Amino acid sequence: MIWTLFFVVCIKYVTVLMRIDHDGEGGILALLALAEPPRIIGVPIRPNWLVWVAVIGGAMLLGDGMITPAISVISAIEGLKVATPAAQPLVVPISAGVLLGLFVIQWRGSQGIGGIFGPIMTLWFAAIALSGALAIAAHPAILAALNPLRAAWFITHHGIFGFLIFGAIILGMTGAEALYADMSHFGRIPITLAWYAFVLPALVLNYAGQGAIVAADPRALDSPFYALTQGWELMPMVALATAATIIASQSLISGAFTLTEQAIALNLSPRMAVLHTSKDERGQVYVPLVNVILAIVCILLVLTFRSSDRLAAMYGLAVSATMLATDVLFYVVATRVLRWNRVLVTALALAFALLDATFVAAGLPKFIDGAWVPLVVAAAISLVAVTWLTGRRAVARAMRAEIEPLDRFEAERGKVTPELKGAVVLLSGGPTGVPFVSSHRWLAPLVSEELVVLLTITFVPRPYVQEVQRVTIDRVAHDLVRVRASFGYMEAPRIGPILRACGTAGLDIDKDTTAFVYANPVIVGKAQGGMLSWQRHLFEIMQRLSRTLATDLEIKANRRIALGVEVAV
Repeated sequence: MIWTLFFVVCIKYVTVLMRIDHDGEGGILALLALAEPPRIIGVPIRPNWLVWVAVIGGAMLLGDGMITPAISVISAIEGLKVATPAAQPLVVPISAGVLLGLFVIQWRGSQGIGGIFGPIMTLWFAAIALSGALAIAAHPAILAALNPLRAAWFITHHGIFGFLIFGAIILGMTGAEALYADMSHFGRIPITLAWYAFVLPALVLNYAGQGAIVAADPRALDSPFYALTQGWELMPMVALATAATIIASQSLISGAFTLTEQAIALNLSPRMAVLHTSKDERGQVYVPLVNVILAIVCILLVLTFRSSDRLAAMYGLAVSATMLATDVLFYVVATRVLRWNRVLVTALALAFALLDATFVAAGLPKFIDGAWVPLVVAAAISLVAVTWLTGRRAVARAMRAEIEPLDRFEAERGKVTPELKGAVVLLSGGPTGVPFVSSHRWLAPLVSEELVVLLTITFVPRPYVQEVQRVTIDRVAHDLVRVRASFGYMEAPRIGPILRACGTAGLDIDKDTTAFVYANPVIVGKAQGGMLSWQRHLFEIMQRLSRTLATDLEIKANRRIALGVEVAV
């Protein structure tokens, strides 16, 4: 346990992987964003083998992440049974109630929740360190566990059990991937300092303390953690453990929010509401739909399985697969993008992959005990993600083919009347050309008599954009204007601030005569080389359920014009 903790968390994640980020974001999808940047502006990345590895890895983390809060909370509440067997019937309802409360407060964000949880975690790690240290003092021979040769001897002298025990050890490492995914919530340096100065020493003392008390009294094996606290200390420790496991569950919940936001940015998920909860840390996000889904699943798991032992039987296999997928992405990014020393990176990646592959192989027997559940969830998420990416890429390429160069568009327009009647705003993914008009010739008479505005929306890596900096206006001609509108990550993109900023800059288009034109892709089958029929139908369903850009911008219904654009996929 101790040396796996050193190698997996200290070396792999805190020392190596957390040095790699994508604009402050961590996690497997951040590695994918570094490894596969878009080659064409506005066109999603191609779903190659590396995308599949990253998507499956991220989906596996979400699959096991649904179990984490349930197993963490119920295992802590089960401490009541140690104090009094009469508490057995209360374990499940109390656990469900605690989980419900945890998900209800998620809207406050990591910063708000951290203000409440921080002092509790400080007390928690101090308490487990003290209880472990007292047990070590009573049985100091356990300190021999710090010798790595003991770990090597154990593995090589216990046959198949020396291998299968990794399926249990992974339970102590599952938060490592979430630690990396949550990097944007707190920053690398605070996490590193907290880990080495406080968390790691407390965990080592407590794990060694549990080993000491079991070595001294084998009966403690039934509940070695709570065996460290006897008498009056037991109930306070149960209460503290419950609070601590609630907080520990937060890492996977926050990680799920981060992964969802990254998936939307990479076109691996349909657009959904993502709320930024902090002006100081860009990566602190809250996704209401994901929060509701996690809450329902976690509570159902507690009500169905009713014990941490049964949940543990299905836990760990999926997240170990995520860790293995991360090794692949790490190697690609470190060698192709960052250009680190190839020999060193290869050695590290092979060492990481060997241990993570051991976790996966040792966890395979859990498949028949319930580990298939998160794997099925992960498979469904992966299928949806790649289908959405494939479809969005086809739509984006088709839309790009509709763009007409600005100079040609201006040359083909008719003579402009002295006074323009109104304005046509074309919502465009890129400012380099004019979309829609070439394939909808009935638009030509309209745009020849109106002011044409090409509107492109971008996001900047700061919380807010001042109104004076909201829009950039480029007058290509008297009746042709290019507008780029910027929003900070704490701001929801809305048409109102854009129209106000344009008006302040002398471009008054906030009128009832202004029409906003955007594409409404119509999906059809491709003659050759397209998506499979069932996959195309799945994409059509997701396309219909996804929010349109016009809806997100809150454009009035009587000002919208949705143009049908046939897209073969």
